[in-house]
Amino acid sequence: MKPKIVFAVCATMLVASLGIASAADVKFSMERKRLSQEKPQTSSTARSSTASYTDVNTRVDSKDIIYTIIVESTSLRLLENVTVEYNIYYEQPQIGSMDRPPVKTLAGKHTIEKLPSYKKVPFDTDSITMKETHIEEQRTERNPTTGRSTGASSNTSNQIKDRIVGNVIRAYNAEGKLIGEYINPASADTKFEWKKP
Repeated sequence: MKPKIVFAVCATMLVASLGIASAADVKFSMERKRLSQEKPQTSSTARSSTASYTDVNTRVDSKDIIYTIIVESTSLRLLENVTVEYNIYYEQPQIGSMDRPPVKTLAGKHTIEKLPSYKKVPFDTDSITMKETHIEEQRTERNPTTGRSTGASSNTSNQIKDRIVGNVIRAYNAEGKLIGEYINPASADTKFEWKKP
């Protein structure tokens, strides 16, 4: 057997035994930021029956958030015209609904003209308005005959919160080849539908 052939066979066997695979050219990290917080909106409603009187106070806090996505090169060479696409999945529950809210998607794209070897480039996503609703209910019992308060009352409170349920980020080189991916949680790419920005 010729020396070159022996070397090639040995190198192939070594790579296979070590489980070496081609590494991604980029990796990602994310930081969540709050842009602004709106003044709470409050409302009050009352319900009355012969058995009880109920006073309901609702306060809605809303805030605009963004993510800063940090793209880090793991390549030995300069990467040019890297396109980063992202999907941020979130839920916005509705007051009074017992059904699971549909998942909404913020889809976006950013191009990095030059990503130097082992350097980081950050960029910000578009913003999402997230709401937090606080409901306080005070119920006062009435005497069904006289309609007057019995003095007995009960208080309940509830909180409904919008939430982020997943993130998927993908990076492509100038030829359109996938060179890096970030999925959080691990099931996000199969659980939620990917939307092209």
